[in-house]
Amino acid sequence: MNTELAEQIVHHPRWSWREGMADAQGVRVVDLDLWTGSDALPDLSDFATAGVLLGVLTETGLFTDVVLQDGEWIVAVDLPGEGLQGWAADTLGEAAAWALLAAWGAVGGDASA
Repeated sequence: MNTELAEQIVHHPRWSWREGMADAQGVRVVDLDLWTGSDALPDLSDFATAGVLLGVLTETGLFTDVVLQDGEWIVAVDLPGEGLQGWAADTLGEAAAWALLAAWGAVGGDASA
């Protein structure tokens, strides 16, 4: 797992745990009211976590596509002023995390934007 990427995404002001995600220890968020893993890192190799990240990316309005090509996952977003951009990684969660960080940067860094 890309620990640096996981740390980068959880320290972003827009980050929040969502139901369905798993942390790096394999603990899945089933009910946010019962979640006690606020210091945990997400498991970016977990398909459910990746799916949630793609859902969050879709909420930005910038998500365009996801592709598995030659063993690499590519997540594409249409960034304002930059056009179509893609992020590739070995896991879908990592590609989604890179794309989500770029999308959050494009729409504004704080949670209120």
